[in-house]
Order: sequence, then C-alpha cells, then structure tokens
Amino acid sequence: MKIRFQFLLVVLTLPFLLKAQKSVPLCLHPENPHYFLFRGKPTILIASAEHYGSVMNRDFDFIKYLNALQKEGFNYTRIFCSGHLEMNDATFGIERNTMNPRKESYLAPWKKIKDGETSSPGVYDLNQWNEEYFKRLRQFVNEASLRGIVVEVTLSSSIYNASIWSYNPLNPANNINLQEPKDYKLANTLYNSDMLIFQERYIQKIVTELNEFDNIIYEIQNEPWSDHPCLQEIVPSDNKTHPFAWQKLAEIANPVSRAWQHHIAGIIAETESRLSNRHLISENISNFRAKISTPDSLVSVFNFHYALPEAVRWNYNLNKVIALDETGFMPHRDYLYRSQAWKFLLSGGGLYNNLDYSFVVGFEDGTWPIPDGNPGWGGPAFRKQLRILKDCLYSMPFVKMKPLPTDRNEIFGLAEKGRNYLVYMGQENVSSLPIELPSGTYSIRYISPVTGDTLLTDTINVTDSEWTFFPPQYKEDVVLMVIRVK
Repeated sequence: MKIRFQFLLVVLTLPFLLKAQKSVPLCLHPENPHYFLFRGKPTILIASAEHYGSVMNRDFDFIKYLNALQKEGFNYTRIFCSGHLEMNDATFGIERNTMNPRKESYLAPWKKIKDGETSSPGVYDLNQWNEEYFKRLRQFVNEASLRGIVVEVTLSSSIYNASIWSYNPLNPANNINLQEPKDYKLANTLYNSDMLIFQERYIQKIVTELNEFDNIIYEIQNEPWSDHPCLQEIVPSDNKTHPFAWQKLAEIANPVSRAWQHHIAGIIAETESRLSNRHLISENISNFRAKISTPDSLVSVFNFHYALPEAVRWNYNLNKVIALDETGFMPHRDYLYRSQAWKFLLSGGGLYNNLDYSFVVGFEDGTWPIPDGNPGWGGPAFRKQLRILKDCLYSMPFVKMKPLPTDRNEIFGLAEKGRNYLVYMGQENVSSLPIELPSGTYSIRYISPVTGDTLLTDTINVTDSEWTFFPPQYKEDVVLMVIRVK
C-alpha cells in the first residue's frame, strides 16, 4: 500500500515539477552574454534543421523529426508561424519543400471558412483562431522542450513576390476582413491599414499561448531586407561558392521596415509584461555581414543568414548573442558548410543552424537524399561532422573564452588566456601557428573535424611568452585543442 501511495504521489507531482523546470526561460548568460543560459547550463545552440514547416504542414511527423535532432545531439530548430508559405512556388527551387504543403494539409493560425478552388488555400476569417493550429504549435514546442531543444519562433517573414503573397491568409484576397493592402510590400510596415490590428492580435495570441515554455526565442521577421532593402556593401566573394548576384549584396532592412519591427517587438514585450515569463527576442539583420549601428534595446539575439565571421567580429561589442540561424545556397560540399560553422562559432557566435533539406515529409529522420538542384546541404554525414564541432565546444569552458586575436584569414579560435584554447585552421595548410602562452605545462591535441579522430597528441612545457605550433599535414581543415595541465 505504501509503495502504491508513493507511486501515486510521484505521478501527481510530476506535472508540477516539470512546470517548475520551465519557469526560467532561455536567457543570455549573465557571465558572458555572447552565449545562452538554458536550464542552468551554459549553452550554444547548434543544429542542422528542417525548412521551418514542422507546424504549418500537417503531413510532417515532427515527433520523428525531433527524435532525430535529439539523437544526433542538436538543441535548436526554427519554425515559421505566420501565414507565410511557399505553396506551388518555385522561387527558391526547393524540391519537397516542407513549407509547400498539400492544400488540405496546410494549417494557418486563423480559421478557414471556405475551401479554395484549384490550388487556392481558401478564405479565412481573421477574427477566428484555428484551434487545431495552436494545439499543434503547443504540442511541437512541448515535445521540443522534453528533448532539450530550443525553438526559434519566427513570427513573420518577408513575402518576396506576388506568387507567395497570393497564398497568404493576410492577403485581402484570401480573407473576409481586409480590403488593404493589396501590395505585399506594405504588409510588414506601419502603413498597412487595418492589417496591423490583426498582426498585433496574432502576436498577442502566439505569445500568450507559448508563455509557459522555457525553450523559445521570438524572431520578429525573417529576412526583412528582402522586401525593404538598404544596401550596405558589395561583399567580395568567390563566384564558385557564391554564384548568384544577391550573394554579393549585404543589405539591411530600411527604416520603414525597422519601425514596424520595433513596433512588433514592443507588442511582444508589452504582452509578456502581463504574463509569467519573459522570452528573448531576435532580429534578423542581414545576409553575410553588417555593422549594427542602432541596436533595438528590446532585442537580445541578432541573426544573420549565410554569415561571414565579420558578422560576429563587427558586433561583438554589443554583448549580445550573434547568431547564424540559416545558411545554404553553396555547392553540395561538406567542407563549405562545415568550415562556415567552425569559423562563425570560433569567432564568438552563439548560434549556428544549417538549413537541412534532408528533412522532408516521409523522411523526417533526415535521410532523404538531397537532389543536386536543391539550394542547400545537410544529411546524416554532414550532421555527424557538425556534432564534432558541438562536442569540441562543449568540452571547453566557452563562457570563459573570448575570440583569439589573429590577422590570418585561415585561423579562428577561442581562448581562456593561459588555460584553454580551441583553434580551427582551414582553407590551406597552416605550417606554423604562434600563440601567446604563459609559462606552464599544456596538453595539445589535433583533431579531424571530419571524423573526430585524434591526429596527434603531445605535452609541451612553455617557458617563454609564446609557443609556435606545427600542425600535421591536413587535406581541408584541422582543429587544435590546448589545455593547461600545470
């Protein structure tokens, strides 16, 4: 009888224990705000995740997907939550796009009151919520939480073109509530007529529904510069790895877009001020790199796409997380994506996510062979290499480390001066690497970022203020780990 009572007590109290665990959401680490603190542990978010359709696409088995992420050691995923979908759209050339669901499988936040003809998504009433959508959203975030996975909830997106706009429930042609704006470029601005009222209600609804969870970041808008660009610079790049014209442009959102984004960030903050929990807000700044001159005080995470190391270096002084939450559009070579991840995170970045096209309906475990035409990479072999990066970072006290100063383009590193060093070398064989080291005894280890194998180990006794390392020959890249032992 006593055993039964104890079992019953555990069953009854478990929900309260789980709720208590969720009481402190993901936040910036108080000792080093370039990184996160999640459930009491220093955290860098790393993943190679699906194309944002986990919730909107009813056909997508997100339990299988989240199990795959957890099994492979990743702790992040990103979802689109607004009416943005890429139904029947060929703009990005993505085969089996998870944001291109079958018409009958698409879930929007609003209630559909009439089915559409042919490929049309239907007609919506923006005054009524789609309870199936919010049930699926909450279930997804909860299942991610149980697996220790943080969800970046992207609340809106640039619309890109008239084709994508034609399927959006906020388009006046697709709902019974709005007459304007008909021009999609006005949608995510403060000049969108009554649409703003419905956008605010939608933000308030999402934020309220998800407030209890500790594993979310709210991203204001995906790629706002696409609809409202402001050119910052022409980025020098290799035509073989970056063949498209847009890959030469570093653009930020213009003032009209930024005003709307700040308004939405204010809605998030104001809504949460009346609720139990406060969550981090992220802003998507630019492709490649840009200096953030006027950071929004409500934003704690600054996202870049296809980012170069300068995205971190130029903004490190902000003392916020600098993130690369989407990459792709390079040739299908592991090295190109692997080296980008190492360079970004060893420059001081706090989040890396590759857009992985091997996660599709029917292959939610990420085993679908990515066709040559898809504009990105991923798959099991690449994810194993990315896991090596995560394991190396998590084996070090990264909260105590800072970017290693260097003027060499092929070397990137983090250092806790005099104690721990993690250095990545790529592009070409580095014959020698001088590092300033205080006197002491250090263990050194060279690691293959492809296999995780140890290539060489040694113990060195440093008596001068500098030690020159001589890496073994390598094909594409190599990692050096230095730890003081005495």
